[in-house]
This record gives sequence, structure tokens and C-alpha cells, in this order.
Amino acid sequence: GSYRVNGQELINNSADTLMAAINKVAGESREQTVLIRADASSTHQAVVTAMDVVGRIGFKSISIATVNQPNNAPVASTGKSN
Repeated sequence: GSYRVNGQELINNSADTLMAAINKVAGESREQTVLIRADASSTHQAVVTAMDVVGRIGFKSISIATVNQPNNAPVASTGKSN
């Protein structure tokens, strides 16, 4: 699997890459809720890593959702469009 931010697959699964992608999409705002979606094939560790990254960036509101179909990913979405 792989991480996606606002639907865009990241170049690798490192926490640093995930952090950079979320920061790019979110800008300076940390008030919006971040939605982490994961399908059944996502590992627990991948979801925990995404949650950790989002928390370290400074977001206070995180929602977690499961999806029925495999989507190769935990997905972080800030609710902001590009």
C-alpha cells in the first residue's frame, strides 16, 4: 500500500514525505479536521504513523474512517482543496 494526500499518491511511504505533503496541502492552518481513511488491507502501523504525523504537525482534530474497497492506502485529507 501507499499513502495518498487529497487523492495524490506519494512518492514513498516515509513519515517525512507524508508530513511534507500534508503541510503543502494544509498551509499554515491547523484548525481543520484531518480525515484518515484506511481500507482493510492497510496495516495498523501505517494508520498509526499517519495519526502520529498529523499530530506532530499540530492538528488537533483527526477523524478516522474505514473504506470497504482496497485503495492502497491510509489517506490523509485536510478538507482543503488544491
